[in-house]
Amino acid sequence: MKSLYEEALEHLEAGDYDGAVSALQKYLRDNPTDAMAYNKLGVAFAKRQNRIEAKYYFEEALKYDVHLVHALNNLGNIAREEGNLEQAVDYYQKAIEIDPTYALPHNNLSVIYKQLRCYGDFVREIKTAKRLENRKVLSPKGKAFLSWLKGLWTKPTE
Repeated sequence: MKSLYEEALEHLEAGDYDGAVSALQKYLRDNPTDAMAYNKLGVAFAKRQNRIEAKYYFEEALKYDVHLVHALNNLGNIAREEGNLEQAVDYYQKAIEIDPTYALPHNNLSVIYKQLRCYGDFVREIKTAKRLENRKVLSPKGKAFLSWLKGLWTKPTE
C-alpha cells in the first residue's frame, strides 16, 4: 500500500496537480514538519501557476529545513518569474553555497547571467551545470546501474 506522500509524488509526476495538492495537504496534517513535503506542495502550486501559494509553501519548507536547496532553487525560480533577478540570484547562490554539486541552481543562475549580459558568468555557470550533470550520470550509482543493465543483456557463462 502506498503512503500519501508516494501517492502525491505520483500525482505530481502524472501532471495531476489537484490530486498532488490534496494528498500532500492530508499528509502534512500528520507530518507537519516535513520540509520536502512542503516543497513538493509548492511545486504543485507553481505548476498550477499560483505563485503566491507556491512561494508560501517553499518558505514553509525552509522553516523546517533551512538547508533545503530544492526550496531555495524554487524560490529563485519564482523571483525570476516575477522579474526580481537580484533576489533570484541570491536564492540560487545560497543553494549553491549549501550544495555546490546541485546542478540546477547553477543552470538557473546561468539563465539570469545571460539575461543580464554577464557572459563570462553565464559561461562559467552553464559549464558547471553541465559538468555536474555529467558527473551525476557517471556516479557510482549510475555505474552500478549500467553494470546491472549490462548483466541483463549478456549471456551468463556456464
